Amino acid sequence: MSFFDDDDFDEPTHVAHEAAPRRTSRRPGLGGGGGGLSPDPQQARVRQMVALGVIVLVLILLTLAINGCVKSGRTNALKDYSRDVTAVLQESKSEVAEPLFAALSSGEDATALVPKLNSLRETADNEAKRAKNFSPPGDDRGKAAQHDLELAMNLRSQAIRTIADRLPSALGDPDTSQPAIDAIAGQMQALLASDVIIIARTKPLIDEALKDAGVSGASVQYTRIVSDASWLTPETVTTKLGATGGGGTASSGAVKDRSKETPTTAGRHGNGITGASIGGTTLTAGEAATVTGRDLKIQVANQGEADESNVDVGGTFTPASGKAISFKTTVKTITQGASVDVPITLPATVKGEGELKIQVGGVPGEENLTNNTQTFTVTFGG
Repeated sequence: MSFFDDDDFDEPTHVAHEAAPRRTSRRPGLGGGGGGLSPDPQQARVRQMVALGVIVLVLILLTLAINGCVKSGRTNALKDYSRDVTAVLQESKSEVAEPLFAALSSGEDATALVPKLNSLRETADNEAKRAKNFSPPGDDRGKAAQHDLELAMNLRSQAIRTIADRLPSALGDPDTSQPAIDAIAGQMQALLASDVIIIARTKPLIDEALKDAGVSGASVQYTRIVSDASWLTPETVTTKLGATGGGGTASSGAVKDRSKETPTTAGRHGNGITGASIGGTTLTAGEAATVTGRDLKIQVANQGEADESNVDVGGTFTPASGKAISFKTTVKTITQGASVDVPITLPATVKGEGELKIQVGGVPGEENLTNNTQTFTVTFGG
């Protein structure tokens, strides 16, 4: 048998070794236990809700802050607008209206008055332009208030322009002056209309907006510019400008009685004196009075049934010793049923104690002259 006989050759024995188990390492969970990598779902939801709440709170605070700033800005803008409106209206009264009426009653002629009125017109124009540049805050009320403010300021500017243009004719020939006088009276109505617009529209709209905004104690301050409604009548304009045409200071000469002349219109004719005062002191017929100044005012009423024109009003002052001093002015027109104040500045020679006799001249066709004259005992104190 061969040593290498296949039958006797055994395969080497292979010993199979079982693989050792692989060791795995675990990282401890974030919660300290033996969990996995993800946090606890409930805790995650809590964190998300807290974060969301913080975001919502921040948004709410930002919204409140923004709304507060916007509201505060609107309130301040409204207060500023109210102050601007008040300022321009007060300046319109003090810088335009008051000087206008003072000029028309000053006793100056057209040559002196027209430049003054043109200067006032320029001031009124500038105030109207200034008002136009205001920016009203808020809703439609602000826009409406601004529109009406601009309308009122433009009415004033145009009125003064027209008065200045028509003044020379009004102070000119009495036979042709009436249309100009009527035009001036019409512009006085325009000035009054500007008062109505401010009082009925602009001021209430702004005051209401201030109240709704919670602004207490704030309002548009306003005083009307036409305080004497008699300026709206041609009679008063005639009287004021008639005194101006006479130089303000009375001219000398006797009051003319024209009652024997033939009237040009039918009906009963006649005027009468209804009152008189000097320097604010009322005179009473038959009673003594001590007065200050020389500004005489005579109230004359048309008691007939027709308009009267070119009516002399005046009188005489006879001192205790010395000659009588005469004075008069002419009222261009007194319409039927009207009553006018006739201002007369007495001459400087009127002083001391004496008898003051005032008269309104008889008009053509006047039959009753008993109320055309009044007499007073007056002492001029200064």
